Amino acid sequence: MSEERAYESIFIARQPVFDERNKTWGYLLLFRDSDDADRAIFTDNSEATMNLVANLPLCGGIAGQKARQMIHFTPDDIRRGTHNAVPWSNTVLILEETAKVDHNLLDMLRNIQSDGYEIAVNNFEGKPGCEPLAEIADILIVDISGKEEADLQLITAKAQKFGSPQLIAKRVENAEELKKAQDTGFHLFHGFFFKHPATESGRKIPSSKATRLKLFEIIEKDEPDFDALTSAIEADVAISYRLLNFLNSANFSFATTITSIRQAVVLAGWKPIRNWLRLIILTDITPSEKSQELAYISAHRAKLFETAALGGGYEEESDRLFMLGLFSLLDAMLDSDMSSIVEHLPVDDKVKDALCGKQNQFAIWLDLTRAIEHSDWDEVGKKAKELNLLPGTVAVSYQHAFTWADAFFSPDPKEPIQ
Repeated sequence: MSEERAYESIFIARQPVFDERNKTWGYLLLFRDSDDADRAIFTDNSEATMNLVANLPLCGGIAGQKARQMIHFTPDDIRRGTHNAVPWSNTVLILEETAKVDHNLLDMLRNIQSDGYEIAVNNFEGKPGCEPLAEIADILIVDISGKEEADLQLITAKAQKFGSPQLIAKRVENAEELKKAQDTGFHLFHGFFFKHPATESGRKIPSSKATRLKLFEIIEKDEPDFDALTSAIEADVAISYRLLNFLNSANFSFATTITSIRQAVVLAGWKPIRNWLRLIILTDITPSEKSQELAYISAHRAKLFETAALGGGYEEESDRLFMLGLFSLLDAMLDSDMSSIVEHLPVDDKVKDALCGKQNQFAIWLDLTRAIEHSDWDEVGKKAKELNLLPGTVAVSYQHAFTWADAFFSPDPKEPIQ
C-alpha cells in the first residue's frame, strides 16, 4: 500500500447521529469523499470496509459502547462474513438501496439479524424493485439534501409500508433542515447542524457562564498561582466536586485520598491538572439541552492540534493551538456570536481572529480538522501540506486525540490525561 493510501486508511470519519433529545444515538463511520458521501476513496468498496473494520478499535466516542456504530457493507462483504469481525451488540450494517438482492443474500441478512446485528438501507427513496431489502431493514436512511418537504413526506409514507423501521435524516446541515426533518416524521438525525449556533440579536452570555470562563484566566497564567486557583475552584461547588472525583479516581492512583484542591495540584502537577480543568469548565458551561458531543469534539480538536504541533515543528504554538481547538465550538455551545465570546477568553488576538473566522496562521488548523470531520481526504492532504505536517504526524495525532478525549468522557477512564 502506498504512503498516501496508508494515510487515508488510518482515518475514520466518525459522524454522530442524534435522537430527538439531542443525545448521541450512534456514529456513522466513513471512509468517504465529502463530495460524494457514498463513494469510497478506495477502488474496491470492500477494501474500504476492511480497512475500517481493522481500525475500529481506534473509535471510541462520548456514548461509548452504548452507541451504535454504523458501517457500510457491500453484498460481497456480507457473503464473506466480514461483519463477524465487529461486535453484534451495537453494530448496524448499512447496505445501499438496490433491486439486485437475491434470495440467498436476504436469507443471510435475516440470519445476521437473528444474531443481533441491525440492518440499515442507505439513501432510501422507495424505488420500485427495491422492496425486498427495505422490508427486512431495521433502519432506513434518507438523504434530505436538496429535497423539499413534500418529497420527504412521500418517502416517509413509502417507509411506513414496511412496518416501523427507524428513520434517519442524513445531511441535516442547519436548524431549518432539522425542523423540516422532524416535521416529516424523522426521529434520528445525522449532519453538522449541531455545530452551528442558534444566535439571536442582542443575546449575551449568561453571567454564570462568563464567571466560569474567567477561570481560564487563572489556569492560563505562565506561572502557577495555587492560591488564586484554589479560591476560584472552591467558590464553585459543582467544579470542586467533579475535580476531586477525578483526582481520586484510578487516573492518578494517589496513595491517600485527596481532600483539597491545593494538595491535588501540587501532587499531580500543574499541566495535567490544567488540562483536566480546561475540559471540566468547558463541559460545565455547555447547556444541558446541548449535545455533549460538542464538548467531546472540542476536546478531540484541542488534543489533535497540540499533539500535531509538538510532532510537526510547532512546539512554541502547541498550547495556543490546544486552546484554539478547545474553544472552536463555543458559539454553538452557547448559541452566541463568537465575536462576543472571545471577549471573555484568555487567548491572544490571533487566536481570537481565527475563532471568529478570519484567515491567519491559526485558521488553517481549523480548516484541517473540519476537513477530517467531513471526510474530505483531498482537503486534509492539502491542509497538512500547507502546514508542512507529515501525513503520519496528522494520523498519529488524530488517533491519540481520540484516546485522550475518550479517557476524559468515559465513565471509567483507564489512562490519565497528560
